[in-house]
Amino acid sequence: MTVEGIRETLASSQKRSFPFLMTEFGLDLVVHEGVFPPEEFGGWRWATENFLPVQGLDVLEIGCGFGLPGLHLARAGARSVTSVDINARAVANTIENAVRNNISNLKAVESDVFSNVRPKRQFDIIFWNFPSQFVPAGFEYENDLECGIIDAGYTLLRRFLSEGPDWLTNDGRIIMGFGSYARDDILSEIVRENRLEASILVKGAQQTRTATYRLLQIRKGHEQPRSRFSQSRALTERARGLYPAGVTRVSVGTVPIGKRNDGLSIYAHAGEGARIQDADGNSYVDFHSNFSTLIHGHRHPETVAAIASQLERGTCFGNPTVADIDLAQAICERIPAIERVRFLNSGTEAVMFAIKAARAMTNRTRLAKLEGAFHGTYDWAEVSARNCPENWGADFPNSNPPYSNTPPNVCEEVVVLPLNYTERSRTIIEQHRSDLACIIVDVLPCAAGMIPLNPDYLAMLQDTARQHGILLISDEVVCFRLGYHGASAARGLEPDLVTLGKVVGGGLPIGVVGGRSATMEAFAPQDSAPVPQGGTFSANALTMAAGRAALAALTVSEIERIDELGNYLRQQAEESASQAGIAITVQGAGSLFRFHAKQARPLSYREAYHDVAESEALRRLHAGMLERGFYVAAPFWGSISTSMTKLHVDDFLDAFRACLCEIPDLKRLDGRTAT
Repeated sequence: MTVEGIRETLASSQKRSFPFLMTEFGLDLVVHEGVFPPEEFGGWRWATENFLPVQGLDVLEIGCGFGLPGLHLARAGARSVTSVDINARAVANTIENAVRNNISNLKAVESDVFSNVRPKRQFDIIFWNFPSQFVPAGFEYENDLECGIIDAGYTLLRRFLSEGPDWLTNDGRIIMGFGSYARDDILSEIVRENRLEASILVKGAQQTRTATYRLLQIRKGHEQPRSRFSQSRALTERARGLYPAGVTRVSVGTVPIGKRNDGLSIYAHAGEGARIQDADGNSYVDFHSNFSTLIHGHRHPETVAAIASQLERGTCFGNPTVADIDLAQAICERIPAIERVRFLNSGTEAVMFAIKAARAMTNRTRLAKLEGAFHGTYDWAEVSARNCPENWGADFPNSNPPYSNTPPNVCEEVVVLPLNYTERSRTIIEQHRSDLACIIVDVLPCAAGMIPLNPDYLAMLQDTARQHGILLISDEVVCFRLGYHGASAARGLEPDLVTLGKVVGGGLPIGVVGGRSATMEAFAPQDSAPVPQGGTFSANALTMAAGRAALAALTVSEIERIDELGNYLRQQAEESASQAGIAITVQGAGSLFRFHAKQARPLSYREAYHDVAESEALRRLHAGMLERGFYVAAPFWGSISTSMTKLHVDDFLDAFRACLCEIPDLKRLDGRTAT
């Protein structure tokens, strides 16, 4: 909007009859002439509705207007609210509304941002619902109203974010409300200049308006490097006396801290948004997200609220609940291939029951899977998940056992397909067509290198399966996030069964097997014994409530936004490695990424396999990123959560570039080592 347009809007807003009376959030409010106009109240209403809990906290509100959301926060349990405004009439208006509503824990002060706030006062939350339109530096204000809505040269924002952290408690945060008109690039620049950390708390729109609103959380940055691990070391020692190998799941084993892997597990203490804190107080941007589970980051407000609400009524029952019906309906409405579902407790269980259902429906026993693909810890699903050059065979992959003394019939029942080799795989399927109950496929198999499956390869799998009465299972435990309607729909696949987990549980244990009604009859046939499926905690009310909230928040726009960040991360990381002459490439899709110590992107599992030197290079890169405050999954993969912004990705890339310069183990493209 032009300056003339802003001034015309402000002038028009003051032509109404004053005082103006209204009721909002149970508050009896009056608005006087010369105060920020009620016509622009949409953003304030949305910010008030979506604000985080403030019970027992000290809040500083910048720009009080006629009193919202400050009065609402004061009534909602804040210990104190200090509201400031450069407009003296707005301050008087807020004080009047506090008196009208018998609110005594709010104080309004005339102040230019922090000028008249009591010295050395510290706050748990500093809030500014930033309504400003931005104009070039040197702009001259005509009245107080313009001071509240026009920011010349981002001067106010720069001052606010440079001085604001000094007014925060150690755990305090700045909350800023922004409309869709805000310049994210300039905001990011200012945040980085002041060594702050920003993440999106919540995003949405007022029902009667088209504008998008966001609440951003901004905190003080953390010092580097992270080198204090005394508590994690002590906990690691305790664990060694309790768990085999010192861990209770192999996937969260020791991490490479320092120049060697000294057997240390980093113990988590807490998480919020895009960050986690370990037992020693070190803070990390969490690109791990519990193996991509936490797509909304830690302590996602809507998910936490859903869990808390259900917790008041109970955790688990020997009965169904409305919560499981709600989540089942949401999944069926969202994923075209799913008309019926069964809930389980893990992705492993989901795959296990999908395979059982396929066997029951086809009267066949064998299954086909891709070499190197991981589908959980079910014997048949694990076959050849860890193939290596010593045992993988030539053109036609061997079926290798997942652990010592695996029953021989397990490997005999599994046919292994070479990833992305269309004709070889077709030949293998044709050879075993009369015995195959199912083909299980992940369109972006993480353990196999997070290599996108070629469209012609996927089409071959689907066509060949249909031709021979073989059921096609789409394993979307990890890759569901690739599209609003799921990964199979995003890739044009029409599977008979779909398995889900991770994201759809909202951070709590879940597994889902779903499919067409006819296929799901395997669990409740009319003329034969069903596939028995149960579980004490299957469809437990807490998980169902959390999953429904997480799924509702995973909108088309949010998926598109984090996909863009993922594309940006992969592209920029590869460009940086190439410019540095380092053999690093990045595979993945959407909001998922996996780094490879390769000169070119691998296109098959065998191309993605890392030798000893390549594995060591990734281990050192992993260590370097940990020490710089970025947490990823080993050997080096991660995901973008909706709590992240471009700031997080830019900081990640800066740390990655520093690693390229400082880690001697990373190989040069011409085979020399970095110096």
